Amino acid sequence: MRSYRPDIDGLRALAVVPVVLFHADVPGFSGGFVGVDVFFVISGFLITSIIRQEMVEGRFSIVGFYERRARRILPALFVVMAACVPLSAMLLFPEQYESFATSLIAASLFVASFHFRMESGYFDLAATEKPLLHTWSLSVEEIFYVFFPLLLLFMARRQNRTVLIVLISLAVWSFLASVAALYNDPASRTAFFLPPFRAWELLAGSLLVFLNPKRKLPLAFLQTTALIGLALIVWPVVTYSENTVFPGLAAVLPCLGTVLIIFSGSHAKTIVSRGLSLPAMVFIGLISYSLYLWHWPLFVFAKAYSQAALGALQVAGLIGLSVALAFVSWRVVERPFRNRTALPTRRQVFATAAGATTVFLVIGMHGISTNGWITRFAPELRAILTASDDVDPRQSECLSSDPRVSGCRYGAENAISRVALWGDSHGAVYAQALGELAEQSGQSVDIYTMPSCPPVVGWTAPNQPWRANCEVFQSYALETLLNSEDIEFVLLSGRFPGYPIANRETGFPDVLIETIDQLKSAGKQVALVYPVPEFGGHVPNILGEMVRRSDLPEALTTSRTRQTELFAEEEDVLDELVAAHQLIAIRPQDALCDETRCYFSREGAVYYSDEIHLSLTGARQTQRLFTFLFESTDTN
Repeated sequence: MRSYRPDIDGLRALAVVPVVLFHADVPGFSGGFVGVDVFFVISGFLITSIIRQEMVEGRFSIVGFYERRARRILPALFVVMAACVPLSAMLLFPEQYESFATSLIAASLFVASFHFRMESGYFDLAATEKPLLHTWSLSVEEIFYVFFPLLLLFMARRQNRTVLIVLISLAVWSFLASVAALYNDPASRTAFFLPPFRAWELLAGSLLVFLNPKRKLPLAFLQTTALIGLALIVWPVVTYSENTVFPGLAAVLPCLGTVLIIFSGSHAKTIVSRGLSLPAMVFIGLISYSLYLWHWPLFVFAKAYSQAALGALQVAGLIGLSVALAFVSWRVVERPFRNRTALPTRRQVFATAAGATTVFLVIGMHGISTNGWITRFAPELRAILTASDDVDPRQSECLSSDPRVSGCRYGAENAISRVALWGDSHGAVYAQALGELAEQSGQSVDIYTMPSCPPVVGWTAPNQPWRANCEVFQSYALETLLNSEDIEFVLLSGRFPGYPIANRETGFPDVLIETIDQLKSAGKQVALVYPVPEFGGHVPNILGEMVRRSDLPEALTTSRTRQTELFAEEEDVLDELVAAHQLIAIRPQDALCDETRCYFSREGAVYYSDEIHLSLTGARQTQRLFTFLFESTDTN
């Protein structure tokens, strides 16, 4: 029988603690996310050890294997998911709850890794608003568990050498695919989330099972190997950050470190294995699965409740609560199911799993079909929260990262466009409002917009997932505008503070000037649309929280002086461009602010659909700034 190794539980502790502290934003753990990779290697090693031993003893069963996986994974997971449902209903706003409902379905079916890979749209919610985001890693493991035993069963009669060659080949292909994906896109969500690109990490642990040195290895060698392995895990935890290109090559260090610790501990009791076998480490390791499940939703819900950054005492309290819940979950939920004191028969396990999954699927579908269960809220609150949907009805059609999008025309049908707008998502918010102005004067307006793609040619954001598409679109938009004989005015609009407009070393200011010069040389009048005021939070949700707490706001405002200071450097650059190139300056602040205050809502109207984008109502508030563009001209 396979002997228990307390150092493996200690290694689990070494994996989960950095993950928790990373999510808690504790200084010194900026690379704590590598703990997930440590888990992958451990999982690959343990699962392969179990399967291989049972195959050697002639008692391996696919159904039995899946039953054990269900007993190990599902009870604690389902308890956490069940706890998240009422908390989400109480604390999350409709857009967030609808996202939760979708992820609840994905987590129930163990396809969360694919789900969160697809949730990569520009207007997607922040990670800290997704209570089940961490279930992506369980999805990776479970999908691996579905196919890997079948592969080993197929190769059961092959020699170890053949099995090793196959596993090494698969690991190499998986690793190279991850590296290639990150080479093409350093922020690749495909490489991060999808099982084929993570399989090499689990296979690294699997390969250990088939490596049996024929002679005894020196203790000094094993001690050194273990210490190197520990360093290879600790170093990334301390030095990596969210800016690290990951996984790919960067994941080699923690994975190799885990392999070295497991390998050395398999042959001798090293300093590292003794340290990992300490009771405190083993305890954390035993509750590590439940701790991983509980800590992330607690942080998400705490932030949703406070609507502000968490303080040190709050973070410490949440970590303590996570450990307490993990211990209870381990004792009351995990152990009884694994020891078969709860649901002793296989039929009971599968029937209960199917029933619980069905319930979660129904809850998820309800959340989606009811637009985030918006009827939970009182009518006056509902009116505020729906501002998130107060956007251009043609947004999905005319604001896309697809390079084949060739622009959209708004306004009167079959009318000539004298005005064009070129910009990113912050420019796109004006499309419908401009179209309404154009239609009133029997004209139309052409719109060229792509998310996070500035109206220049020759510069794109370094880590933008659709960078290549942006480059194609920029060239197309400029060429179309230059060749149009009808277009007289070109509006350049974007969130200029989000680009390095004041940093000449990046090249952005130069390409902006070059773009303007090309348009001017083609006889176009160019207008720069200045940035809108920013409140620093999701405006509809902030208003909703104020109403929910019985603080009825007449208006949500901020100081105009503060807004001027916030974007002072960028607006100075825009002012210089306007003066030097004889451009038209359009300042949304003139419509959204009075002499002292800037308004984000007023008299029941909500001017923003999220943190930084104007709603359709807000864009209409600025229409008077654009009316001169559509004034009739003498064409004789």
